[in-house]
Amino acid sequence: MRLISAILLLALYACSAGAEEISFYQRETDSWWSVFGGADAETGQATCYGRANKKDGSFIQIHRSLVDGEIWAIIHNTAWEIEGQDRGQLRWNFFGAKGALVNGADFEFVVKDKNTILVLQIEPKRFSDAIWNTRYFTLVMPGNLQNLSASFESKGSTMLAPLAECVKQNERKYKNFKPSLEKVPDAIKKQL
Repeated sequence: MRLISAILLLALYACSAGAEEISFYQRETDSWWSVFGGADAETGQATCYGRANKKDGSFIQIHRSLVDGEIWAIIHNTAWEIEGQDRGQLRWNFFGAKGALVNGADFEFVVKDKNTILVLQIEPKRFSDAIWNTRYFTLVMPGNLQNLSASFESKGSTMLAPLAECVKQNERKYKNFKPSLEKVPDAIKKQL
């Protein structure tokens, strides 16, 4: 169910035409990162997320669900050409100000398309502890897929603090957010 919600949310942000999107938070946190809050009435998903865009069109989004508290990431790299697999494993390494390895962990990912993966069920406490003092991180991809790195202007706390603020301001409102149901036309109701 969470995978379906994450995929539907990805579809929302990739092509929001026709979707009932509610935007409730936006803040630039440094030169590379911004934090957003959004809800999709069609899927019933509402998240706060940090987003970093690269010049080539690649991006990473780190989401925190306001509905169920799950943390996941959506990573899109224009250089990837993922073929023939629907799952894989990557290494997420976090580096400090002087380039020293702060932390790292292996994560399973789900392939959305040839350029996009989803990293689901990220453990919140360990992840936030690792990223708080991180200057940059690298996703070490399997096989011949290009690694992806993202930096913070000073450290990860510049993105995590506004992300936590977004969650605190909106979690109560969206905790029980439900998908909108299609209304049955009156002509159909009369026939039933």
